[in-house]
Amino acid sequence: MNSYKNLLYILMACAIGSPAFAVEGGSGAYLLGSREGFAGVVPSAGTYVGIDLVHTEGEIHGLSMGGLPIKAATDLKVTFAKLSVTQVLQTELWGGTPALNINVPFVLDASLSFIGETPPIVGVPIKDTASGIGDTTLTGLVGWHQGNLHYSAAFSVFAPTGAYSTASIDVPNRRVNALNTGKNIWSFQPVFAATYFDPTRGLEFSGAASLLFSTRNKATDYQNAPALNLEAAVTQHTKSGWAFGLAGYAYIQIGDDSGSGADATRFFLGADSLRAEVFGVGPVVSYSGASLFGKDTTFKLKYFTEFGAKNRFESDTLWLNLAISF
Repeated sequence: MNSYKNLLYILMACAIGSPAFAVEGGSGAYLLGSREGFAGVVPSAGTYVGIDLVHTEGEIHGLSMGGLPIKAATDLKVTFAKLSVTQVLQTELWGGTPALNINVPFVLDASLSFIGETPPIVGVPIKDTASGIGDTTLTGLVGWHQGNLHYSAAFSVFAPTGAYSTASIDVPNRRVNALNTGKNIWSFQPVFAATYFDPTRGLEFSGAASLLFSTRNKATDYQNAPALNLEAAVTQHTKSGWAFGLAGYAYIQIGDDSGSGADATRFFLGADSLRAEVFGVGPVVSYSGASLFGKDTTFKLKYFTEFGAKNRFESDTLWLNLAISF
């Protein structure tokens, strides 16, 4: 059943990682919506390569960037690509199939803009841009199968390989130096995911739950609180190789940010809490009947719109993935 096999490549080729391009309190290290179709499946031994192109646009009122509190309606647009390589090992671990993944993002273009609401930039339009390599993600995972039920456990490490510097404002030139391609912190994410797939009907239910922990940003003395990530998808697969689904996610911090950087941000913004949350939902379409360089190839297109954001960018994201198995 080649269409089913090819769809599994999507999980291994693109499900892990984040560009980690933006802000403390504005976005986390993990790219929400990464785990949807076949989230709990680890496929057979082999090498899986994924290339993603993602465009996201978001807005927020009040945040901290590079140690700089910004009390203004702020817009962020980012286009980035990422390369993912997964090696599924031909061995057994704890009765399951082990795999290793590396995920390297590259920010092609990021732009931030706002109109100042506090002195000395009241009414002044401010802009910033950035590009470059982001923070790299390394993940180890093990998958198990019981009939139509597939489940996996994983642990991701987000390494601070992207560029980072503390923020500054150039008032005469109406610019701010605040955007970074890295977050200057290490993050860690244990994950459990499960998939129920009925190959006779082509109906799939997938879900994933994870916790994201981060170290303190020593440059700004800002400690992000742990966050709970929940993701789910319902997908109908067809014999022609096409699949159509609906995916969604929830991000909820389970505590408040701390450190002198967080305290200064809270005071400057007049906020009682910096605790963040956001929800997203959108369609997913994939096709697994393609071949590239003589290799099985899958294409996937997905779109997420977010709502209910608090202390975090509320974004719309368009995401194209190409996955190849070797």
